[in-house]
Amino acid sequence: MKYFVSRGILTLFLIFGIPLAAQAYTHPSIPLTVADLEDVKKNLDKEPWKSGYALLVADGHSQLSYKMEGPFTEVSRNKGGRDVNLPQWKNDMQAVFNLSRMWYFTRNTAYAQKAHDILIAWATTQKVYDGMESNLSLGDYAYRFAGGASILRGTWPGWTETDTNVVKNLFEKVYWPCTGIGGTLGPANKGGLSISAALAIAVFNDDEAKFNQVLHAFRTDAATGLLNTLPNGEEGETARDQGHAYGQLLASAFTAEVFWKHGVDVFSEMDNRLLTVGEYYARLNSGIKTPYVPMGTIDCLYVNPPGDPGFAAEPMGFNILRSAYVTRKGLVAPYIDMKLATQIQNSDAFMFLKSADPSTATPPPTLAFPATVSVSGNLTNCEIGGASPTGKGSYSNGTWTLQGGGTQIWTTGPDSCHFLYKEVTGDFAIIAKVTSVQNTHENAKAGVMFRETLAPECTRASIGITPKVKFESAIKGWTNLFAGMNWAGRVFPVLQIPYWVKLERIGKRMTTYTSLDGTSWATASVGEFGKLGDKGYLGLYVCAANKGILNTSTFTDVRMTGGDGAEKPKTPAAPCSLWGAPGTDKTPLHWLESFGATNYTVKRSTTSGGPYTTIGTVDKPSYVDISVVAGTTYYYVVSASNTAGESPNSNEEAVTPFVILTNVAKGGKASAAHAYDAGSEGANNAFDGNSGTKWNGGIGYLQYDLGPGKVCVLKRYDICSANDVPERDPKDWQFQASNDGIAWTTLDTQTNQIFTSRHFVKQYTLSSNALYRYYRLNITANMGGPKHSVQLAELALMK
Repeated sequence: MKYFVSRGILTLFLIFGIPLAAQAYTHPSIPLTVADLEDVKKNLDKEPWKSGYALLVADGHSQLSYKMEGPFTEVSRNKGGRDVNLPQWKNDMQAVFNLSRMWYFTRNTAYAQKAHDILIAWATTQKVYDGMESNLSLGDYAYRFAGGASILRGTWPGWTETDTNVVKNLFEKVYWPCTGIGGTLGPANKGGLSISAALAIAVFNDDEAKFNQVLHAFRTDAATGLLNTLPNGEEGETARDQGHAYGQLLASAFTAEVFWKHGVDVFSEMDNRLLTVGEYYARLNSGIKTPYVPMGTIDCLYVNPPGDPGFAAEPMGFNILRSAYVTRKGLVAPYIDMKLATQIQNSDAFMFLKSADPSTATPPPTLAFPATVSVSGNLTNCEIGGASPTGKGSYSNGTWTLQGGGTQIWTTGPDSCHFLYKEVTGDFAIIAKVTSVQNTHENAKAGVMFRETLAPECTRASIGITPKVKFESAIKGWTNLFAGMNWAGRVFPVLQIPYWVKLERIGKRMTTYTSLDGTSWATASVGEFGKLGDKGYLGLYVCAANKGILNTSTFTDVRMTGGDGAEKPKTPAAPCSLWGAPGTDKTPLHWLESFGATNYTVKRSTTSGGPYTTIGTVDKPSYVDISVVAGTTYYYVVSASNTAGESPNSNEEAVTPFVILTNVAKGGKASAAHAYDAGSEGANNAFDGNSGTKWNGGIGYLQYDLGPGKVCVLKRYDICSANDVPERDPKDWQFQASNDGIAWTTLDTQTNQIFTSRHFVKQYTLSSNALYRYYRLNITANMGGPKHSVQLAELALMK
């Protein structure tokens, strides 16, 4: 099968009789199937499913006594600055999901009937779902309203064909228009939520055309989905804040899981990109220093690294990714495993963690994007809008030098600039590294441009760099644009000059990008141009933004569709952003691509700084070292190469594969110097394996007795912070051991320890080889709260 993008709409050509999506939709499958439900059901007496199920059973939305809060004709989010009936809709959709699961697990038909009655009441009443942010709640609740409906439809004998049609009508006429699918989508998590909601609707409605439309959006819309990620695991909103970054991750994971349940494997797309995104997020939010390059989306380019790592995201997204990649595909996810070890399973998330999954799916055909090659000549000079003085463009030894006048390029008014172009037909791309921009005015700029004509007023897209070290992206003549005119022009700081810019056309859509390295592209603008013809003019531009003055700016590494390919390759730059994950017997490595590289050489040493030994050569920015020994520290570097030569080495990354340790704090006796409520917040809570509970005491000891005749050597102890009040976190302590509970030996001393978020785990390695029966944490100071108030969620004793 091949994809052809024509006039902004995906056209599928089926060859060999192989369809892209399933022709028939099985329910339930949004994304929970009967096999998934059965897997959860058989584990309800085991952790972590047991705790999650207990929360589900106790939730007010799960009760037969739940009182429906709707239905209403209208629901809105942020309509004129206010919500209309939104909390009531959310509560009732949560109840639909909860009650449908209670039906499945208990087989009490009263739960199914109640869920059915709530859903059908809304389906026969609601006529409006709108507001500026309606798609966000729709995406957040997709697994609830569509997932609950799918469970009822596929498992409850009382469900009828009439019920299906009534709900389909609600989804099609009221909910689908809010998703925005078919136009340009919102940035990052916003677009991701649109995609999640749209896919859930398409599947419940058995609509293959919509299914394929959503699949196309997830794979090709550069403002969100897969293209809004990097090979090192960054997302568009990684540096916005970790809450929104997690929202983007969760939306993508949910979407991929629904696709999988219908035979399409997007988890494997882009070298298992969603696994890398999950691992990067989990590593960053475990407080581990993690490389970052500027990344963003149409909302913003985030130049500075994330400022709030340690966010205690709920576990649903990690459950989905672990189940998909580790349980199902047999890959490793060390940082996701570490993150899940500290997470509390909530009443929804536990449903998405699998103990086994033999299901299969097939990757979709590879999408082809416009190719580019170097260009060293045969471009035409032109003064747009009568720009003066007359400019010119010239090429020498890999550098294009443009001189030009002109006064403006923006989203309004006629353009005036010097343009160096070639005529193109159909889809295209152009890439250039802007190496200098003369400061003839703070609004001077140099970059890449497409124009439908050479007239000063025409349909056009451009992106350039200014002397103020900013990018300016401007599009004119668009017919569909997220947020309308406010997003036609985008201006944000970049990290430096030189900086890279890119412009791409696929069908009726044009997208602009920026990059630090020429491969790690951050989306700047995405516009749909419904009236755009096939032909136009593509090239480089310079604008002096100062009447009567010539601006001289330079470019290197210019690549464009239809170029001459005459430029000789250059040795690639060293790969950047190398990081690794410490599996027990495997070390996955990830890095960013180097412009022009065709291969990467992975090297390893057991000494920092080398000498390094080559352990593998690959043609993609990832590698899994399978010849590691747990407990040994390895130092990795990567170089890039092509026919011109090999780059210097990347940054060095040290990785120590895990030694599998066991928590021995089971079956013994916990005690503490203080506990405010021995029943609900007593010492036992610190050793119950559940980070959702806590010990709340005071300055003094928290102790564990392994029991008579039981001794061990501890290799490590782990502390997990509690759910609230950071001032109660322990700050200074001694970790001590004893064989009689009277005479204590200090094994470790810590001061000024900081837990950067709630449910944050810090690990402390021990060097003693002595056997002990008693272990205790002797806390001498907290983070500033009253001395009588110290708390933590878990103290793990690892051997």
